[in-house]
Amino acid sequence: MSSAYALLKFQIGPVQDFISQARSTRDLWSGSYMLSWLVAAGIRKLIADGGHLIFPNADGQPLLGNPGLWKELSGRLQKDLLTPNLPNLFVAEVLATDALGIAEKVKMAVEAEWSNIAHSVWSIAGELCINPEKKAIFDLQVAQHLSIAWQITPINGRDYAEAYRDNGWHLDSVRQTRDFKAAGGGQWRVGAEKDSLSGREEALCGGPGFSSAMQKRGGEIASLFKHDDHVGAITLIKRVWHITHLRKNGLKTGTDDFVIRSIPAIAARSAELDDTRSTELYSGDKYVAAIAFDGDSIGKWVDGRDLSPGTDLHKHHQNLSDSLSDFALNNARKIVETDHNGFLVYAGGDDVVALVPADAALDCAKALRTAFRASTESIKDKQCTTPDASAGIVIAHVHAPLQDLIRAAQKAEKRAKNTVGRPAFSVTLMKRSGEISEWGSRWDSGGVELYERITSLLDTNQLTTKFPYRVCQMLEPYLIAHSGLSKEAGTLKDVEDFAASDIIHKEFVFAAERQGSMDAAQQLSVPLRSYLMKVPTVGKSGINSESQPLLSAIIGLCTTVAFAHRTRPESKPSKLSAIA
Repeated sequence: MSSAYALLKFQIGPVQDFISQARSTRDLWSGSYMLSWLVAAGIRKLIADGGHLIFPNADGQPLLGNPGLWKELSGRLQKDLLTPNLPNLFVAEVLATDALGIAEKVKMAVEAEWSNIAHSVWSIAGELCINPEKKAIFDLQVAQHLSIAWQITPINGRDYAEAYRDNGWHLDSVRQTRDFKAAGGGQWRVGAEKDSLSGREEALCGGPGFSSAMQKRGGEIASLFKHDDHVGAITLIKRVWHITHLRKNGLKTGTDDFVIRSIPAIAARSAELDDTRSTELYSGDKYVAAIAFDGDSIGKWVDGRDLSPGTDLHKHHQNLSDSLSDFALNNARKIVETDHNGFLVYAGGDDVVALVPADAALDCAKALRTAFRASTESIKDKQCTTPDASAGIVIAHVHAPLQDLIRAAQKAEKRAKNTVGRPAFSVTLMKRSGEISEWGSRWDSGGVELYERITSLLDTNQLTTKFPYRVCQMLEPYLIAHSGLSKEAGTLKDVEDFAASDIIHKEFVFAAERQGSMDAAQQLSVPLRSYLMKVPTVGKSGINSESQPLLSAIIGLCTTVAFAHRTRPESKPSKLSAIA
């Protein structure tokens, strides 16, 4: 590569908080899609000015296609266009002499598009009963929202790998020392109501009686405000920009080409549109699951630190980008929506956020991992290992706050990686009583296989629904934390010759025989033994015990089976062709 070139890495935020601050699935999708939309605006400007995009892969990305053709797209193509598929950063190769100018123009393009979006939303302020005098507050909140960082690194005769690593190090420094934008001009008044979802920005509209007033006004926009939330500029933009901005650009939101389903509709496996029906139609004991799926150690794979000596990092980046795009564009939606009756919120490279029926969550996460590994099987490090992924799953009632679900799923994903041990999954159960239950397992430990075998026996009535509860009842007395001995946990050791694995196996098999049959017990015996052999027996919380991790693993697994299984339909529905 010639020294006349430089690397440009560009990053847009905020990400997680912006996406998770959501009242409905439409809000959740909107935050994800807006980031992809703004990134696309930046990439299109980059390419127009002669930059060569390295990551992500531009081929097949609908948002990077010709905007003039968007109005002609329908069906699957329109749905692909409306799927958030772009990560919040991109890497490009540019002429060193043009690098600074290109970076500034890309930044200006992103900011201009954000300004256009905001302007379109303010144009309907009157329909939302917003006082025109609040325009200054609106503008200030808009101006202070985006966080944009970029870094240019000249090649200067060095190899691509060295330049790329320097670029990443410097960009991290830029992001850590970015300018602080204080709220000024007296626009944040003391005592003013704050946005109900973010808790930060001063509200521009909303409050008691707001939803009723909006319903009386009628119309599509009114249907997006069914709660008396206090709403600031950013939440307002997320809520309505698909009407004020996207449709004017030829995107067919709110049509049969792109169905956004509500949380209750997902739990009930219904194809209803979000915000068009009352959630009371799906009242009852309905649960939904949120999945946060993420590639493991992707930073390592991107910077190439463990690649075989002599590997061309530039080609590696192109191959990795191709692989991640294949997974996100060609696999994620089918797995989530067609195969598991869910709703795909975001699929950008290695990162997926999805909502599915509670009982389908673990199978969906497993299928995503299988597809991810298949898409990246050609990427290998010097140990000949390939990329893998972990998942966080949270199961909660349909009326639980959506942003709590997403944050819990993100937290579970981090727990899978850092506590369970990647590649892994972690499940959080948020019960209506307020109790939280957690279970996690490495993908290769046998936990999934045991979970699936129990579920299969329950589905075919070879085990009664009491079985997982009975296992928990029989094993919980062995837990130190549930006994009076927990105060001495720091020094407590297992009783000599306490064969925890054998005891768990006997109790488990006994419960299966009583709540099913000898045959059912035999079907569970081998996968149970296999799982018990692979559960890490490292004591936690200062407990010097090998038995506690084993007990916690089986109790957590059975609790998850019981909780998820009671959400299963009596007969499995056919795939929802209306949302496929």
